[in-house]
Amino acid sequence: MENSDAGALFEATFALLRLLGRNFRREREPLNITPTQYHALAIMHDAGTSTLMEMASLLKVAGPTATRAIDALEQKGLVVKDRDPQDRRIVWLRLSAEGSRLLASERKEHIAYLQQIGSRLTSVEQQELIRLMQKLVAQDNP
Repeated sequence: MENSDAGALFEATFALLRLLGRNFRREREPLNITPTQYHALAIMHDAGTSTLMEMASLLKVAGPTATRAIDALEQKGLVVKDRDPQDRRIVWLRLSAEGSRLLASERKEHIAYLQQIGSRLTSVEQQELIRLMQKLVAQDNP
C-alpha cells in the first residue's frame, strides 16, 4: 500500500472510530459501562461460560484489568460468578438474566445505528465494506 493511501486509510478509520465511539459512549453513559466491560458481556454471550483468565485472554487485557471489569459487572448484577464444584479455586463467569437483557437491548440499538449510517451506502457497497473489513480483521486473527 502506498504511503498516501495508508495515511488516507488511517484518517478514514480514525474518523469512523470517533463517530462510532461517540455514539457508543452516548448509549452506554446511563449504564456507566466501560468499553472493556461491554466487550466482556459480549464475549460471555458468545462463549457461554469462561474463567477469569480465559476472559482476560479473550479481552486481550492483563488479569487485573479483567478482574476489575468483571467485578464491576458483578456489582451491577450483569455477571454471575460460580465456583467450580470439583475445584473451588476455579470461578466460572456467566451472564446474568439482566446482563443478557441489557446486551440484547444494546446490540439492537447498535445495529439500528449502523443501519442508519450504513444507509448512506448502496447495498453493493455495504456488502463490499463488510467483506473488506472481515478480510482486514482476519489478517490480524489467524
